[in-house]
Amino acid sequence: MIKVGNKVLIVAEITTNHLGDINRLKKMVRLAKDAGADLVKIQKRNIETFYSREMLDKEHNSPFGKTWKDFRQGIELSLEDIKEIEAECKKIGIELFVSILDIQSFELLQQFDKKLLKLPSTISSHKDFHAKVAKLYKGEIVISTGYTSLDYEDYIQETFKDNEKIYLLQCTSAYPPPPEDCGISIVRHYHDLSKKNPKIIPGYSSHDIGSLGSMLAVAAGARMIEKHVKIGDTPWMHFQEVALDLENGEFAQFVKDIRQAEIMCGDEIKSVKPSEWHKYSHIPK
Repeated sequence: MIKVGNKVLIVAEITTNHLGDINRLKKMVRLAKDAGADLVKIQKRNIETFYSREMLDKEHNSPFGKTWKDFRQGIELSLEDIKEIEAECKKIGIELFVSILDIQSFELLQQFDKKLLKLPSTISSHKDFHAKVAKLYKGEIVISTGYTSLDYEDYIQETFKDNEKIYLLQCTSAYPPPPEDCGISIVRHYHDLSKKNPKIIPGYSSHDIGSLGSMLAVAAGARMIEKHVKIGDTPWMHFQEVALDLENGEFAQFVKDIRQAEIMCGDEIKSVKPSEWHKYSHIPK
């Protein structure tokens, strides 16, 4: 079980910015830990079944070759890689979880002792897959709600009603979204929903630039914040504009911003604070 309590869980969203390099991934994990992240997240998908043959054959230039298949296979982690990075995370004391995009990858990762897994917005319409996961996995689950509408939250609550917790993350599937599309108020809606359904943990999967949106999400009630991370700029990779650099202090500052927002929000119980004083207290009543 992931301990939540009153603490906001900060996820360093690595996705595939490790570029398929296990040593680079280990470095990213260590930097995320040093910056104060609570969890790191990677992805797993079966390239041959996830994409159509037409998409796999599509031209795409990268260091791995000239097709989309070359690119995706080049950045995909093997099972051995995941075992190695899981051991690294246990060694340094940071939680690892995985976004799983297809049933083959889910079955492959069944051998791990999973505290948490994620079904990303990419597969929000893959309802047969959702049903299989819900049948076989009863642990804590993270759901991003990008490219969905209001009825999706009812569907998620019903589909995963037997799971321990549902981290319901407001997300807009744009990189980056314009400010008017970030939907921070939806986090407040998920916060209110959690009072009716205690299994729900409200959160925010940030695709916006910087930390402001995530700080506002904390004020709206988010207990989990995801942020894409990277090392340097890699023009041929995804998410480069929205990801924060782990090496130059960007992500570390993001963590500090979230912790500051957390402190400033406090709890929801109104009380007189020790710092308060009344400038007219000397006047007789």
